[in-house]
Amino acid sequence: MKNNKLILIALTCVTLTSCGSWVRIGDLTSISNRNLDDSKRYVLLNREVEETADSDSDALEQAIDNLTKKYEGEFIRNGKIFVKSNGKKIKVIGDVWGIQNTMVNVSTSANADIKLEIGDSVVFKRKGEITDGKIIGINSNILIVEYGKNKKIELKFDQVTKTNK
Repeated sequence: MKNNKLILIALTCVTLTSCGSWVRIGDLTSISNRNLDDSKRYVLLNREVEETADSDSDALEQAIDNLTKKYEGEFIRNGKIFVKSNGKKIKVIGDVWGIQNTMVNVSTSANADIKLEIGDSVVFKRKGEITDGKIIGINSNILIVEYGKNKKIELKFDQVTKTNK
């Protein structure tokens, strides 16, 4: 009798914890619910953003539409698709691409030869805040940056800005 109660408690715990987790069901190079115009030049608008939708009907389509609408884009690249383990929600994470806002009347160009080396001071965005750090490691496509009190993070080259500190 005691063993049956333990088994029941264990199964209940497993069931409750599995209901809240996300299961990755796939990665897609590009996702769009719209026709793209080959004559237009699309640019990256936002990186690694996410949106969820309830699975009442067409959840994937709804999540993609919500994400592109929220960031005023046309399609998603490097998309990752997740579904709640209970099957009631779907989540899409990816880079939103679209047409540059034509209301902005600014023309800029930058041509800088930036060399990143170990020991360089950099800033990067972490949890919505600009964070100072120092490069402690470099490989072909990843930097290791130390920030705060001996905290370390891996970042891509285009996620850091070199500073003169």
